[in-house]
Amino acid sequence: MILLADRHIPWLEELLPAGVERIRFDGGRPPDELLARADALLVRTVTRVDASLLRAAPKLRWLGTATAGFDHIDTQAVTDAGVHLFVAAGCNASAVGDYVGGSWLAVSGLSFVVHKEDASPPTIAVVGCGHTGTAAAARLEQLGVEVVAYDPPLGLPATWDQVLACDAVSVHVPLTLDGPHKTRHLMSAADFKRARWRFLIQASRGGVVDESALKSWIRSGGTAVVDVWENEPDIDPDLCALAALATPHIAGYSVQAKFRATRMCVDALRRTLDAGRWTPDVGRRTLDVADRQPPTAAVLRDLSDALKASPTAETFNSLRNESPLRVEAE
Repeated sequence: MILLADRHIPWLEELLPAGVERIRFDGGRPPDELLARADALLVRTVTRVDASLLRAAPKLRWLGTATAGFDHIDTQAVTDAGVHLFVAAGCNASAVGDYVGGSWLAVSGLSFVVHKEDASPPTIAVVGCGHTGTAAAARLEQLGVEVVAYDPPLGLPATWDQVLACDAVSVHVPLTLDGPHKTRHLMSAADFKRARWRFLIQASRGGVVDESALKSWIRSGGTAVVDVWENEPDIDPDLCALAALATPHIAGYSVQAKFRATRMCVDALRRTLDAGRWTPDVGRRTLDVADRQPPTAAVLRDLSDALKASPTAETFNSLRNESPLRVEAE
């Protein structure tokens, strides 16, 4: 079996059995000559999987994404091609929770005042309460923040008016372009005009927040942390300059999250294509990070400073792919 995999997905050599031939590609769309050979394909969000790519891979039986999100994948085209799809859902939840908590600590001492006049705790709306939203809410509650959970698809009771009435908002929804729960520009100019928000964390998907409206809101006194961007890696330099923290889509990047995603994908590949023939029990593999330190707000600020100094696609990709991975808090 030939597995074609993004070269930035770590630990494949450690987790895959010797009988699987591994061919690496450098992100983006793999070359057609490699796609033509692949039985399985393992990608990140930087690879758009659509009907065109799938036509170039006639042998493909399995597609995995070592990410929690999958808006880079045309799921209908994958189904039509008869390819099995695996998404590493939940792999990065703890890392995103740490990012949100770190962002709160890094920024709350600046223009956003945590302690209100009436001494009540600040309120933050967590919009989207799946794996990452739940982890973010837990971290924020540990910091003494009152969380308002909003997720209509999950049947949570909070209303949009309650979201707008919060002091802050943290966004954790997938990007959907249509349907009853469309999320593209979920935070629009009209919402920013009505909202009481003084602080926003955007760690979901680029396009969920209207960036033009977000810039206007920041200029009028709002404070924002932005990790995901429309048109990545060609980010808006004006928004980068305005954001209190601007990071290169790394909220979910931790040593544990990367290892967890790879392990989940390898185990899914084994179960789907080679059940009973692989001897390693990858579900029992663990990662030793005992000698490493958990993330601090300073780590996020250093990344932000580097991106603000050079808000180019080259810098974005370099910081995202080459920066040392954070370690999750216990």
